[in-house]
Amino acid sequence: MNFMKSFRITFVRCLAGYLIIASLLTSPAFAVTSEDSQIFIAGFNAYQKKDYQAAIDRMKTVLDKYPDTPLRDMAIFWLARASFKAGYERDAARYMSQFFKEYPDSPLKGTVEDDLLGLVTRYDKGEQLPAMARRGAEPAVSEPAAARQALAEKTAAARQAAEQAAQKAAGATAGAATTTAEAVGAATAAATAASQAAARKAAEEKAAAERLAAEQAARERVEAERLAAQKAAQEKAAAERRAAEQAAREKAEAERVAAQKAAEEKAAAERLAAEQATREKAEAERVAAQKAAEEKTAAERLAAEQAAREKAEAEQVAAQKAAEEKTAAERLAAEKTAAELRAAEQAATAKAEAERVAAEQARRDREAAERLAAEKSARQKEETEQAAVRRAEEQKRAALREKAVAEYKSLIDRFPGTRAAAAAAAKLAEMGITHVAPSPAVAAAPPALPERNAQVLTLEVGQFADADLTIQPQAQGLEAGKRHEIPFEVVNRGNGTDSFYLESGFLPEFGAQFADAGRKEMPINLTPSLAPGERFRGILSIAVPREAIDGQKLVYPIKVASRLDREASQARDIFLTASAPLLRAVVKTDKNQVLPGEKVSYRVVLLNIGTAAAQGVALRLNYPPQYEPVNFGEAGFKQEMKAALVLDGMRLVSGESREFEVTFQLKDEAIARQELFLRADLINSELQTRDSFISAAAVVKPVSGVAVRTASEKLVVIPGQQVSIPLVVTNTGNQREDVIIKPNLPPNVAYTVYQDLNRDGIRQNNEPIINHVGPLAPKEESYVILDLSTPLSESDGTAATVALAFEPETDRTRGTLASLRLLYSRPVVDLAMSGKGGRLKPGEVSSFELNFTNRGSNMAKSVELQSTMPRDLELVASDPSFARNANGDYLWTFDELGASEKRTIKVTFRVRSGTAVGTSIQVKNVLKYQDQLGNRY
Repeated sequence: MNFMKSFRITFVRCLAGYLIIASLLTSPAFAVTSEDSQIFIAGFNAYQKKDYQAAIDRMKTVLDKYPDTPLRDMAIFWLARASFKAGYERDAARYMSQFFKEYPDSPLKGTVEDDLLGLVTRYDKGEQLPAMARRGAEPAVSEPAAARQALAEKTAAARQAAEQAAQKAAGATAGAATTTAEAVGAATAAATAASQAAARKAAEEKAAAERLAAEQAARERVEAERLAAQKAAQEKAAAERRAAEQAAREKAEAERVAAQKAAEEKAAAERLAAEQATREKAEAERVAAQKAAEEKTAAERLAAEQAAREKAEAEQVAAQKAAEEKTAAERLAAEKTAAELRAAEQAATAKAEAERVAAEQARRDREAAERLAAEKSARQKEETEQAAVRRAEEQKRAALREKAVAEYKSLIDRFPGTRAAAAAAAKLAEMGITHVAPSPAVAAAPPALPERNAQVLTLEVGQFADADLTIQPQAQGLEAGKRHEIPFEVVNRGNGTDSFYLESGFLPEFGAQFADAGRKEMPINLTPSLAPGERFRGILSIAVPREAIDGQKLVYPIKVASRLDREASQARDIFLTASAPLLRAVVKTDKNQVLPGEKVSYRVVLLNIGTAAAQGVALRLNYPPQYEPVNFGEAGFKQEMKAALVLDGMRLVSGESREFEVTFQLKDEAIARQELFLRADLINSELQTRDSFISAAAVVKPVSGVAVRTASEKLVVIPGQQVSIPLVVTNTGNQREDVIIKPNLPPNVAYTVYQDLNRDGIRQNNEPIINHVGPLAPKEESYVILDLSTPLSESDGTAATVALAFEPETDRTRGTLASLRLLYSRPVVDLAMSGKGGRLKPGEVSSFELNFTNRGSNMAKSVELQSTMPRDLELVASDPSFARNANGDYLWTFDELGASEKRTIKVTFRVRSGTAVGTSIQVKNVLKYQDQLGNRY
């Protein structure tokens, strides 16, 4: 009782301490890393150490937190196997069935235990499997649960012991009462004491039950809190998963809209291209038809000329041929006659020769037949003699053998137990006969008298063959790519000396070889001669193929067959398990969308989840051409032909993981919405295997941009001039899009924008008017002509700014402004007249000068000065000379007058006689000129 009391007190104290610690902790006692690969490798190592419950927890954590992890297949696979090892049959069957459905082509299907495959089959058929295995495999029990179980067992044991003590006391009391009447008082006192003890015990048990109930309530409260926290975590994970799915759906919808738009743009471009191709094809067909017609006409003409020439030549050749044939016929006739004479002579000679050869051949055939008959007779005689000799020798050997057997048996019978008898028995054994010496009593008995009608049957024991084949089982897997030795033993179970052939059912790639365990370097296929009961210890050397996967089951037979009797054979199956490294790579990017010129980092985690170490492992990172690697040498990588990064010479033991980080910079010419993948190739040079793993897609973000080039930023124009300004518009973004044109011109300047199809800078009739450019592919250029009509009213030297804004349709803020400064230039010619005025007398001579200067910045053309003089004045001379027009006015003309150029006309005149005094005389001079466009001023 004291022991139970102290135990209860100790347990209650421990439980209280545990509850206090559990209530103070708001998070798990261990930190779980957020990296799926690290959690997975921890679970795999726990499985290797046979800590199956820890492996189950780790694999579930990977699947719950990272449902889209690249290690999902491995996590489900090892979760199923760990559950099976821990005894959770229903969970193991469910997870393995899920693995088979999600990854039907996985080679790991061949490594699953047969019992687990049976559970999966039953699970798929709908059978109800037990949660725990009935064969004794139990999951690990936590420490609080074990303590509770121990407490319950000890409490039940104490209760049972108390009841047995009470029963024993009651029995003793009853026995005492029946023995004597005087002991009634003592029995009554004992019963009273027992009842009091029972009452105390009931009170103690009640108090203990109340304490246990309180403890149970506390445990249930803690368990409810734990379940609530677990449920909240699951709901949070489900909400995050739903949010991720919604984001994925929105992303897919955006991609679908973008793809639809791209398809429409592509269809429009293809339609324009098809129309252009149709026009070009029609033009090409027309040109080809015209060319074909011309060629046909020329060919017909040449054919007619050729036919005429050939006809003439044919007639000439025919005449020549007829003459030659006639001559040849005459020559042939003469040759034929001579040939007939020679043939007759040859026929007679050949006939005589044939008769001679036939006679000679008949003679040779007759001689050969006679010779063959003689040889056959001699051979038959010789064979008959040899057969007789062989029969005589066999009879002689048989007689000698019977005589030797009789002598050996007689020696054994007469001298049993001697060396001579043993040697004789050995000789009989070699001959396949077993003979045992008779007992002394039988040997001493007098020989039986021959009976008159006795018959003797002589028997001889023949040799039979039999053997036992034993193979030592392999305790661990055989590593792939290496040679291994499998011991075996052959025992001769026959009744005579025999040897046994060794045969293997392994495939040729295993390179199976048999050898004596004592001489492994010498391959054999036949055991040495074994006496009855003798053993032969040998080894089977095999090389597990490099392509064998980890955990793969290998079953092949070996066979032994008697050399004496090949039908006496025995076969055994060898059950092996391959051990190989199983390399996996997890490739993750820190950005799902990348801008041109931006850096993106990839984290590559290598894992060996096989049972064997991997030697000579090389990691090859194949990156797309849009990437440029940055600082890859710090991680130990080498660049290979600007297409891959290589890191070789690595060794990964079972359960080891390594992590690398590589940074790339996206080139500026990357096209929008391209999906960029990084492929990691794991190459095992020792096993000559290669596995490839792909990262998630990194999408190139669309970027809008446009650039405009002009020949110059300043242009000198004449007022009223129509100017064509070539522009080159380039899509500097990475996506296909339209570019909107927004002009910003002075109000008195008219404009038109054309597309320069042939890129010559000159407006053609077939070039359309546009208000946008494109759609343009990334880095594509489009040639545009800006046609301006300048006003006539602009003064010389004034300036105006013409601006065109080019804005990408998807992002108007990424546009550019093309500005051009117009400088107006025109001729401005001023006329100035100087001379003596005042009063002049009739007949008096006077003069004046006409000075005109081009004060503008452009050339004046067709400058014309018209001077109208009244009839009272007479022009005497002028410098330069003048011309008269139809009205009689005087004209001075100049073809050109450059900017700032000055011209002077000196005119001499006199007043006509008879002009009345006071007559007012005026000379009117009018200056006219044109600019280079023909505008008159």
